Amino acid sequence: MIISNLSIPYRFYRLLIVICVPGLLVILAQLLEEHSEILQQSEFKAILLAEHIAAVQQNDISETKALLSQLARHPELNTTISEQCPSILRYAQTLSSRIANIGIVSPEGNVLCTIVSNVKPINISDRKYFQDANKTKRFAVGQFQHDRSLNKATVNFAIPVIDENNNIRHTIVVAQSLTKWSHALAKLSLPVDSEVMISDAQHNVIAHYPFQPAQLGRPLKEFWPSTLDTAQVLKDSNDQSRIYLQLPLEQSKPLTSLYIHFSLPFEDAVNRANSKVATTLILFILAILLIIWQAKWQLNRVLLQPFKALQDAIAQVTKGEIAQWENKQSSPEFYVITQQFEHMAHTRLNAEQALTHKHAELIALLTALPDSYLRVNKDGEILMSHGPFSKSASSIDVIFPEHVFKRIMAQLALLEEQPYSQLEFSHLDTDNIQRIYECRINHISEHQQAILVIRDISQRKEHEEAISLAALVYNNSSECMVITDANGFILDTNPAFSQVTGFKREEALGKATSILSSGKHDKHFYTQMWQQLCEQGYWQGEIINRRKDGELYTEWLTINTVYNQYNEAYRRVAIFTDITDRKRKDELIWRQAHFDQLTELANRRELKRHLKIQLENTAVKVGILLLDLDHFKDINDTLGHYFGDKLLTEVANRLTALTPSCSLISRIGGDEFVLVTNTNHTTALTKLANAVLAQLKPSIQIDNEQCHISASIGIAHAPSDGDSSELLLKAADQAMYEAKQHGRNGFAFFNAQMREQAEHRMTLLKDLRVALAQQQFALYYQPIVKMTDQSIVKAEALIRWLHPDKGIVSPALFIPLAEETQLIHGMGEFIFNSACETLCTLNQLGHQVQLSINVSPVQFTAKHSTLNNWHQQLNAKGLTAEQFVIEITEGLMMNALPRTQQRLAALTKQGFALALDDFGTGYSSLAYLKQMDTDFIKIDKRFVDGIANSADDLALCEAMIMMAHQLGLKVIAEGIETATQHQLLLQAGCDFGQGFYYAKPMPKDSFIKLLNKYLKER
Repeated sequence: MIISNLSIPYRFYRLLIVICVPGLLVILAQLLEEHSEILQQSEFKAILLAEHIAAVQQNDISETKALLSQLARHPELNTTISEQCPSILRYAQTLSSRIANIGIVSPEGNVLCTIVSNVKPINISDRKYFQDANKTKRFAVGQFQHDRSLNKATVNFAIPVIDENNNIRHTIVVAQSLTKWSHALAKLSLPVDSEVMISDAQHNVIAHYPFQPAQLGRPLKEFWPSTLDTAQVLKDSNDQSRIYLQLPLEQSKPLTSLYIHFSLPFEDAVNRANSKVATTLILFILAILLIIWQAKWQLNRVLLQPFKALQDAIAQVTKGEIAQWENKQSSPEFYVITQQFEHMAHTRLNAEQALTHKHAELIALLTALPDSYLRVNKDGEILMSHGPFSKSASSIDVIFPEHVFKRIMAQLALLEEQPYSQLEFSHLDTDNIQRIYECRINHISEHQQAILVIRDISQRKEHEEAISLAALVYNNSSECMVITDANGFILDTNPAFSQVTGFKREEALGKATSILSSGKHDKHFYTQMWQQLCEQGYWQGEIINRRKDGELYTEWLTINTVYNQYNEAYRRVAIFTDITDRKRKDELIWRQAHFDQLTELANRRELKRHLKIQLENTAVKVGILLLDLDHFKDINDTLGHYFGDKLLTEVANRLTALTPSCSLISRIGGDEFVLVTNTNHTTALTKLANAVLAQLKPSIQIDNEQCHISASIGIAHAPSDGDSSELLLKAADQAMYEAKQHGRNGFAFFNAQMREQAEHRMTLLKDLRVALAQQQFALYYQPIVKMTDQSIVKAEALIRWLHPDKGIVSPALFIPLAEETQLIHGMGEFIFNSACETLCTLNQLGHQVQLSINVSPVQFTAKHSTLNNWHQQLNAKGLTAEQFVIEITEGLMMNALPRTQQRLAALTKQGFALALDDFGTGYSSLAYLKQMDTDFIKIDKRFVDGIANSADDLALCEAMIMMAHQLGLKVIAEGIETATQHQLLLQAGCDFGQGFYYAKPMPKDSFIKLLNKYLKER
């Protein structure tokens, strides 16, 4: 049919209208769908963001649950809990910034302890989360509450501690601060104008962003639409579109768990969608108008004439003829396009036919080869595979053993430097047959890829090595044998190897000999070994290796190299014998003679041998530190020799940490240790002494006892302090005694003045004996007042030495010497008799004052003591034991000698009151407080000094006062010097005060005058 020139424009316009109208409708439908999709994508992003934030919160709750679960299994929490929480709880608090408090609660709901002190007893049996945890014996989540231990809004979590009988021993409770939870939400990356709330199972707000404290604990419905099951877009009070959704924080308990609620701005997404739809529609209409105008303008020039020519050309091509475009009146553009298309189609067909032929040829070639073929990238991903070894895997780590995979990955990383490499490996097939494979790695040029060709060479290897292996491997040999390749990878072992090392033959095959490495030899050792093997082909020597179970053993090793026809290293044969037992016996004999069996440190013999060698070498500088543990005898006497040995062992372990600074560390007997160092400089020796003290400072946990130990250190160095071991040790011993004289827990250098100090000590002791004979002592009295009205009700009698030449001598100088020389007994009797005379005088004057006297521990521990006669002396003078307070130290209460405890119990039974002096600076055993029927505790001046400036010191004083009152004891605070200290202690509930703020210690006459004056003022 021939189309006329008149009908073509008409049909074209009609066709254009028919096409455009449906197209416009399709575009409109697509725009509406795109509008909906934009909103859905925005909503989906908002949901993803909400789910991410919910996952973060879920993770926090999961971490809290995991932390509580670990705590519930911790050994410290499987025992009876006292008022002081285990230290593990305070450490656990540091793991989460939102944990405000952690406590232990009895099954009845009584709070046993918390890491945040609380003076009021608390019972939480009414808390639902506590009831749920005890009912289910599982982790439970609480609701909004006002925590009674913190006086803050919290959400609590609980988990019971189950004993071996599946009974609840007690419950761990964690309180999380809602304020910190809300602040944690504020740190999240949220869109502007977003709002996030977390609610509990009762739909009360427990966290909110942006944070508004007043909203915590209020019902969620006051701020949120009704409960939504799915995300919804709603209008807020400002007629702005927002998306609302909620998610549970515990998927396993959606009805009782916490929920997180999101309100995210959605107005911008709606506006963007509307804007995009409007813009696209306008552009589409403009494009249609432009096309119509352009079509009209170019209809005659481009379409009408070329269209008729194209019809003729298509008809010719359809008939199989070649179109004669040059004879037709057609558009050049149509002609060029048609010719190019025809040429392109013809070329593409020829190329596809050639490629199909090449592909078939390659497949046939690969099928004919016995090898497996892999094309991989540098990451080990398989891009193409062929053959049985590939197993249709996606990565080579699936088909190769781990050690082979690592070797191949190492070669792939070096493709640029080593485009070709080859390796062999053994592999246990699925039929449990060990096969040997050869893998050739070839780099594909200009690509980060490689070709791996894997060939099974098991039969070839069997033929090559059958004779060699038969001659080398003897299954019945008692010596261990290992055959490796030239690089040290194990090819075979004998049974003796497995018996000695613990590695089975199949475990060792293909592995490097480094699996036996113990780490006891440095890199230089192995470098020299391999250098000798490469140069000489032989190595022999003693080496320390490690068995499979980690045990070290010593072996005598011989390695020989087997060469191939090209004189290249082909195999290496290692034969070794385990000589561990022989070495251990030799070492044991030597160590027993030179080392201490308890601490495994050098003994006195080894110390002298070492010093002799060091001193004979004039080029070596020698310095020694002799340390003696302070009060070690007290630990042996109170806790027993078992604890003493344990303590000495721990001290030795800590001193061993200083080995790099010392040439030798030894224990020469008892609790004395000596450190030898190759320096005589004062600075270096001082640094080492400080390091020793720092090592001993942390407490030592022995079974259930916690011990604190310190040491006194004497330092001497050669040759100035001695040129022999005996002289050096003697000088260090004198210096150590000097350190003890200065309060222990320190060090002193030996010097010429020490001899003078020894002479001074002898003089002081002589003067002390004279003072006792001539009664050069006097008692001073320091008033003790009631805190409420500062009335004088007690006084402490303090001894003073009135030396005729030196004046008043401090008790700190002569009391230790008196205790050491047993002169303290005479002083104690003087103190008691003088205090009795003073009380008689006070009674006559009508003053009712209770006197405190200090009694030395030596008076209790001595075999012969006059303490038992005090009651008779009081009766003879018309006094009563109730008028006296005996002040003792905490160390005396811990004294395990029956004699000491009997005398202390006898005094309390007679009516003497007991006061525990310097409370809190020693053992502070609450059990002994009750057992010995203590009446008073005296808070040491060191705690009182800082209460005005240190919250910790004030808290300690308050805790001691509260504890004493709970035990029915009265509290005396020492060292009160300011009105602020007095007021703070009064508010803390302290009963009595003593210090310069009230009065200084004074003679008897001055004290009586003060009491008379006070009585008149009253």
